[in-house]
Amino acid sequence: MKFRDFILNMTPDELNQYAKAAGTTTGYLKTHLLYGYKEPRKNLRKALAEHSGGKVSEQEILQHFGLYPTSNLLNQNGNEVART
Repeated sequence: MKFRDFILNMTPDELNQYAKAAGTTTGYLKTHLLYGYKEPRKNLRKALAEHSGGKVSEQEILQHFGLYPTSNLLNQNGNEVART
């Protein structure tokens, strides 16, 4: 699931609980992270993925901020790069 969709589909109470569990605030989520204005630090990225209940991966959070490619990568032989 896309990080933006995950955030927008939450009720205000769910968003508040998620933000607290991840170690941030709903204001920070809505103001800086939802629109990709600020890139979260590694610990926050991991917490956001961990506390999403498996709905959002750290890779998807990185994609939201343009820090991870969304298309298939090819190695020097023209084969797809193995993903872990």
